[in-house]
Order: sequence, then structure tokens, then C-alpha cells
Amino acid sequence: MEKRFVLPGEYFISKRPIILDTLVGSCVCIYNVKDGVAVMNHFLHSEPNGQEDFDIGHYGSSSTEYIIEKLFARDPAARHYKAEIFGGGAVIKNMDTKSNIGKENIDIAHKVLARYRVRIVHEEVGGVRGRRVKFDTETKKVFCRFAGEVGKKFNKV
Repeated sequence: MEKRFVLPGEYFISKRPIILDTLVGSCVCIYNVKDGVAVMNHFLHSEPNGQEDFDIGHYGSSSTEYIIEKLFARDPAARHYKAEIFGGGAVIKNMDTKSNIGKENIDIAHKVLARYRVRIVHEEVGGVRGRRVKFDTETKKVFCRFAGEVGKKFNKV
């Protein structure tokens, strides 16, 4: 089966079976239970600071909204979609203790998915470590583990 590594700031939408793989940060996986289309994004921050600081894939607000809009252009019935959220860990030590990028990323994913009424069926978020996420769009299973750990854990989407 084809595999695709989703880099930071990227998203990938596929109708054909594929293994989407990433090391996050933060990401959202969405699957349409009716027609099989699936998507994964990998974003770095919740929202842009301003117009000059805008790259759609880098922000949870814009990339999650964009992928949902693309999915809804094919099938606008929110009930046909299931979502999972991963990451949002405090993986970057920051001198500014008021900043919590991981929590902000989790919150924006929840906010955008709720606005479109896409049901979240599973999430593995928080902590202080990154995660390795593999999304098998054929079986609708997501493999998630902390970066550097060995072992398998699958979740049905």
C-alpha cells in the first residue's frame, strides 16, 4: 500500500487507500464513513498572528477548516465524518510560561470540528512528548505512540 509522510504545515486528502504517517506536534485525522475519503493535517500553531504571518497549513484554525471544506465539497453531511485529534503536547520548552501552544492547538481543533459538527471519536492529547501517528485509510485504524516508544496501539475511527 502507498505511504505518505505528512510534514509540519502539510495536509493530505485521499480517496484511495493509503497510510498517512506523521510525527507531531498536533494533527487531526478525519474519515468519511460513506465514501472512504480521508484526510490528515499536521499543524504547528493554533492561529496566525497577523496577515503577514499566514500559511494555511501551519495553523490549526486554517488547515482544519480548509480540509473540512474540501471534504464537505464532496459530501456536506457532517454525520458521515469521524475525527480523531492527536498531539498538543508541550514539547517545546518556552521561557514564556503563559504560552501553551499544545493546549491552544487542542482547543482550536475542538472549536473547528464543533463548528462543522464533525464528531470526535477519539483523541490522544497533551503531555510533554511528541507522538508518531499512522492513519490507515483502508482499515480506518489509527496507530499512535509517543515518539521514541516501541509498541502498537490501534483505534477504530
